[in-house]
Amino acid sequence: MSTLSDILGRGFFPKELPNPFTTTSFATAVGAAQPGTLPGALSFAGSTKIPKGLEPGKLVKYSHARGGLRRRLLSIPNPIHYFLLCSEICKSWTKLQPLVSDLTISATAPKPSPKGRALQGAYGLKHRPDLETRTRLNNRFILKTDISRFYHSVYTHSIPWAILTKPIAKEKRSFTQSYANRLDYWVRMGQDQQTVGIPIGPDTSLLIAELVMQRCDREVASKLPGLRGHRYIDDYELGFRYRTRAEDSYHHLEQILGKYELALNPLKTSIHALPQDSESPWVSEITSFLIRTGATTQRADLRRYFDLAFRHQNASREEPVLQLAVARLRNLHVHEQCWERFQHLLLLAASPYPACLPYVLENIILRVNKGNPLDKDSLEEVLNTLIEEHACLPHSSEVAWSIWASIALDIPIHSDAVAELEDSEDSVVALLALHAESLGRMKRPLEKSKWLPHMTTEGLYDDQWLLAYEAAIKGWLPSQGGGDHVSGDPAFNWMRNAGVSFYDIEGAAPPTPGTAPEPKPPTSSIFLFREASA
Repeated sequence: MSTLSDILGRGFFPKELPNPFTTTSFATAVGAAQPGTLPGALSFAGSTKIPKGLEPGKLVKYSHARGGLRRRLLSIPNPIHYFLLCSEICKSWTKLQPLVSDLTISATAPKPSPKGRALQGAYGLKHRPDLETRTRLNNRFILKTDISRFYHSVYTHSIPWAILTKPIAKEKRSFTQSYANRLDYWVRMGQDQQTVGIPIGPDTSLLIAELVMQRCDREVASKLPGLRGHRYIDDYELGFRYRTRAEDSYHHLEQILGKYELALNPLKTSIHALPQDSESPWVSEITSFLIRTGATTQRADLRRYFDLAFRHQNASREEPVLQLAVARLRNLHVHEQCWERFQHLLLLAASPYPACLPYVLENIILRVNKGNPLDKDSLEEVLNTLIEEHACLPHSSEVAWSIWASIALDIPIHSDAVAELEDSEDSVVALLALHAESLGRMKRPLEKSKWLPHMTTEGLYDDQWLLAYEAAIKGWLPSQGGGDHVSGDPAFNWMRNAGVSFYDIEGAAPPTPGTAPEPKPPTSSIFLFREASA
């Protein structure tokens, strides 16, 4: 198993957040603490007795653009409850590991990793063509289906059902009787005691999802002997010689998942006669497109390449076409005579399709760091428009990455955009905005009255805990009601004294005038720059 420091440092915050958000200092601090010395709620780690007086925590929400109208609601758990959950997982790993290691159907069995995310699926996205080939070999039909709102519908009580079996779990329900019940308890306490759904983002959710799904896999395999197929998170592809067997198998699968309060999505269920393409035509066309290096030829190639990408994006509105198209340009040598056109084409993609904004910023910043001049006027216009249009929706990723770019590239944020930011109820956006103001990026001062009510001891456990803690230790917002609200909670006060910060200023601001920090390589469902959990 990855160490507790690994899963806290590399498996806590969602990987989609902008550069400054980090959990490294938190992992270091609790990892260095002597056993039995952690104060307040942190002291409950490893206990087999139900904790008395522990406040439930609420999740910070982050709305991430996936492309088209699709979004993914990511979550940032309270550090106290995430630490307690991870402590129980690490303590119980020798019992958990055999329950999540079956690769008969699962392609995403979680494995500790020395780099990237702390826990990663056994097979990455790049392995899916091979998995599909094995599934389809000597078969004539494939059944494709997935689970409706999978992470949002996982029932926390199904954790002990998966570990102990449902009948035994119903007999042994207490916190003290089994680590399975403690896992259920810590998950619930980290999400305001909700029993339906688990957070999307932390590595622990991959582990919990696989606990439940591999129990289902074992039942499916026993019901359908000789089954050939694979499951990637919640996406199934199963192969069959006969269509009627594929239809029957769908109903068996539906029945088994129903025992664990899960349901298949009929809108994403289909049976296909083989052979079938292994990838969409647009993927092949974009990844095989050659952009030449000469000034004249590259100008023409760039225009044709983006025209191709725009055409495919319009034809496949829900697919990450532009993410892939922009991401694969990371290592392109852009001729100096084409640099201005290159920037403009990138911004043409980002403005109507902001899901690719992190990739656009990466391409620009990598080249600005090498001395290429930045078209600040064009970028300023696009970033401010994105903030004005998306802050009120509220779309976290579009706004957060736009503010980060303004910090990193010294881009002013206009008064109209500032007005939209003031109404934000998003901790990630608020912290970036406060940092931008401290650097003088705002055209006028921020009105902070909407954020001040969270600056209380109680606020350290609500859905703005990240703002309540980080804005206090940075001195960006004052405590409310007198006194110091962080000092009012022993666990958070210890974290502050231990140097724990979840927002790294050095990861946001330019290290030297005119030089932007290199961004964390973004990820997409098709193209990955760094290893990440499935």
